[in-house]
Amino acid sequence: MSSSERMPPAYPTNALDRGLRLIQLVRDEGRIRVTDAAEELGVAASSAHRLLQTLVYRDYLVQDETHAYVPGPAMSAGAAGIAWSRGLRRTAAPHMSRLGELVGNSTNLAIRVRSEVRVLASATVPGSTYDWRGSVLPAHRTASGKAMLSLLADPDLERMYLAEGVNTAVSVAEFDRLMDGIGWVRRTGWSISKGECERTITAIGIPIRSRSGAPLGAMTITTHGPSSLVGPGLDRTVRYMRQACARIEAEIEGDPEAPAPGEAIASTA
Repeated sequence: MSSSERMPPAYPTNALDRGLRLIQLVRDEGRIRVTDAAEELGVAASSAHRLLQTLVYRDYLVQDETHAYVPGPAMSAGAAGIAWSRGLRRTAAPHMSRLGELVGNSTNLAIRVRSEVRVLASATVPGSTYDWRGSVLPAHRTASGKAMLSLLADPDLERMYLAEGVNTAVSVAEFDRLMDGIGWVRRTGWSISKGECERTITAIGIPIRSRSGAPLGAMTITTHGPSSLVGPGLDRTVRYMRQACARIEAEIEGDPEAPAPGEAIASTA
């Protein structure tokens, strides 16, 4: 059907349509305030505010220093184009749930798309206040990102972050800190992020590899506030995470939808 033949749906979902309209407005105009959104949609300011905050929650919008809403990371994220991600998510799901029960924290599964990570799935525990599914985050500031980046060669990392014309907003000093963190992952097999992506979040990550050893994704455990992850139970938590990732890798080995050797890097580098 061509764009000239588009017809309104017979049973529209008004809230969804309004949210999509706000995305279009910010995409085309660059920013919007609550009063402007309410006027455009013909709704009360309180309703517009709830819609905008939902889009912030899902990373489509962020608020700038003037409290206006501007495009968030999900707004510019194109399709990942990774055919095997659905199979990875399906394989990982039961192991994520079991891991969350064992350690008492939420678990997440992420893949890397260039210098960003995308959260494919989350298994939350009672009391969890955030669902990370669908989030688009800078790889160098997340436990999942550092876990996957640690499997790349140093020259590849330099090209990704420091090559002329690359727009990752990473300074040389921040890249040096990233390399220190990657050195830790290469020595220990696990990564950590404490307040780097969000001030109150602590996360531990372990990479998930393909048959060839290429990075497919990473599993993380996250917690808010003062972290129990880095306390006396850390060794136990890391051991459970390694066991879960090993089971996922073993099941992927026999999955006909699993990527061929090298496909993971080719799709996400």
